[in-house]
Amino acid sequence: MSTVITLRREHLDAMIAHALEDAPVECCGLLAARDGTVTAIHRARNIEASPYRFKLDPLETRRIETAIDDSGAELAGFYHSHTGSEPRPSPTDIRAMGPFFGPPYVHFVIGVADRENPVARAWYIEDGAAHEHEFDVIEG
Repeated sequence: MSTVITLRREHLDAMIAHALEDAPVECCGLLAARDGTVTAIHRARNIEASPYRFKLDPLETRRIETAIDDSGAELAGFYHSHTGSEPRPSPTDIRAMGPFFGPPYVHFVIGVADRENPVARAWYIEDGAAHEHEFDVIEG
């Protein structure tokens, strides 16, 4: 995928805050966008409540998707955190996300192993592999 996704600093900060608040459990959520620009971050509950993996509740996910549709935006992707490893989709993430969350959906992984210096990276999951994706952050 070549389209760069754009988000405001407040959206990136909201994903990082969620990751830090839920640590050591992985956090997760959904992204709403219009024309390639994120318009909202929707926190979701990790029903696994695990520091090693996440799982979205299908009913909660459907409720969030409906709210995104009702707002005139579209589902653009997902995010989750890694609390003890680098912000790259793990083999477990790829197996779990690939069949359902592949392109056109972007997937942010927020690394908070170093709580003082969180790192966000964006990925597409396709054909059993993670491909890093560019994103732009708009200040203000």
